[in-house]
Amino acid sequence: MSNAIKFSPPGTTVAVALRAEGESFVLDVRDQGPGMSEDDRKLLFRSFQKLSARPTGGEKSTGLGLAIVKKIVDAHHGRIEVDSAPGRGSRFTVTTPTSATQEVHS
Repeated sequence: MSNAIKFSPPGTTVAVALRAEGESFVLDVRDQGPGMSEDDRKLLFRSFQKLSARPTGGEKSTGLGLAIVKKIVDAHHGRIEVDSAPGRGSRFTVTTPTSATQEVHS
């Protein structure tokens, strides 16, 4: 959510939704930021990786946030998906099982 705010221009919308879906929780975060190229998406979850987009308010970026999110999601047997293209914003969807002992099989 902080990246959606950090990389979206002032006056745009960041939408957050959480819902139960079967035996999973699904978190959607959508922004109206610059979006990402396919090359940026390939690097997205690497530690200390900074992509081509720059924060809109001059905030600092370490390149660790999404790498940490990915490790947490993986530890909870979940998955994270990204839908993004240059000029059309980004949508991140995190799906995790509702039970800590339940495993999701792909």
